[in-house]
Amino acid sequence: MKKSKKWLLGSAAVGTALYAGLCGLIHYEIFHRDATIPGKMFEGNKKTIMGDEPKEQDPRDAWMQAQSFEQLTLCSADGHFLKAYYLAPETQSDRWALCAHGYRSRGKSEFRLMTKYYHDHGFHVLLVDHRASGESEGSYIAFGKKESEDLLLWLDWIRTEKNADAKVVLHGVSMGAATVMLLSDREEILPNVKYIVADCGFTGVTDEFTRVLQSAHIPHRALIFGVNTVNRLISGFSLYDVQPREHVKNALVPILFIHGDADTFVPTDMSLENYAACTSEKSLLLVTGAGHARSYPTDTAAYEDMLDQFAEKYLQTPVQS
Repeated sequence: MKKSKKWLLGSAAVGTALYAGLCGLIHYEIFHRDATIPGKMFEGNKKTIMGDEPKEQDPRDAWMQAQSFEQLTLCSADGHFLKAYYLAPETQSDRWALCAHGYRSRGKSEFRLMTKYYHDHGFHVLLVDHRASGESEGSYIAFGKKESEDLLLWLDWIRTEKNADAKVVLHGVSMGAATVMLLSDREEILPNVKYIVADCGFTGVTDEFTRVLQSAHIPHRALIFGVNTVNRLISGFSLYDVQPREHVKNALVPILFIHGDADTFVPTDMSLENYAACTSEKSLLLVTGAGHARSYPTDTAAYEDMLDQFAEKYLQTPVQS
């Protein structure tokens, strides 16, 4: 009897240790900037997730690469040095595009095509590298929780260093869309932020994790619980609290929601849910045939038409071209 009890206790201890180790490993691979598995998986599935990439360099990309960006640095509230890249317009303007990139991307990569649009339309362009991404410091990605706080620092930089009366557009793609949606109900964005563009953003971190695990036929509840426990210990916040859908319910500025209807990574339904939940002025663009984060190159004309409409309506100045 005693041997049986010891065996059961030993087995339970081993099982608990294995579970904790597995959750720690999964957390590292999802959140840590130096993880290798996500990068390999992403590259291997890039065509499936995002659609075909053009064989030749897009002229808009070539144009952006030829520009001289000013590299900026500021320090986050928790002591990380963050980088961003600033491009001024050709003529005097109070328009700003503050752009937030997606998971394991960087500002100049995510907005390599769209930068020319904003520049041609008289915007100051500020492309941030989120913490634990690109040239910015930090070890752990926070899926918008801490990135949104960092974005407020960049907004404050615009106000204090450039123009207190700047008219700012917050434009986010994928995780960046979640980041800007998390700011949609924050009074700190007023009065400068005039509207938000949320391109293929998720409804919540745990919603997205659940979808990915279910699609892989992996039991999700226990894993998410364990990974969240690790995240609380390491990063100090609960994944269950990162819910953009809940923030847009009290949005203080208009929001343009954009999503590709062929997105297999962040389901189109998530933008539909965010749109339905949003209580501010809003519009929705669904791009036919666009994979994840591919709406702009897939249908540039429709995308830019919506951007033009929002700029004309909410910036109260004519669109430049």
